[in-house]
Amino acid sequence: MTTTHPTASPVPPPRPPRGGPAFPSPPPPSVSTPADLLAGADRLLGTATASTTGVWPRAVALLLRHALEEALRRYWQARKPQLARCPPHAQALCLASYADQDTARRWSATWGGLSRACHYHGYELEPTQVELRAWRDEVERVVGALEPRPDDR
Repeated sequence: MTTTHPTASPVPPPRPPRGGPAFPSPPPPSVSTPADLLAGADRLLGTATASTTGVWPRAVALLLRHALEEALRRYWQARKPQLARCPPHAQALCLASYADQDTARRWSATWGGLSRACHYHGYELEPTQVELRAWRDEVERVVGALEPRPDDR
């Protein structure tokens, strides 16, 4: 008696990698300048009302964080355009090698605080107006430090 074994099927082709590319494409450049975004945050800080309670603090934090990210993107666009296409986190990691250490540290610390403030947490209060104004002032200082100067090229 002979035993028949089913014929083995051919090896399937390799699957495409999961999760897409390792580095997703960054968002397109903003049409708003960091100064425009700071002005928008200032308007919200000056017009907080009872009807915007719970909304405006996070909106201000988002505008401030976007101003930081846009200033960093413009910094790289002027110095190393290939880095301007990287995600903000990768850009921030490279900043200490090109800008001064203090600016890189302040950018990261401010961005981290604003990122936490942008998200709702059941156990944390929204940022206060005093905190937002302090972040706003720090964003303005960091944006100023990242602005291209004629001798930077």
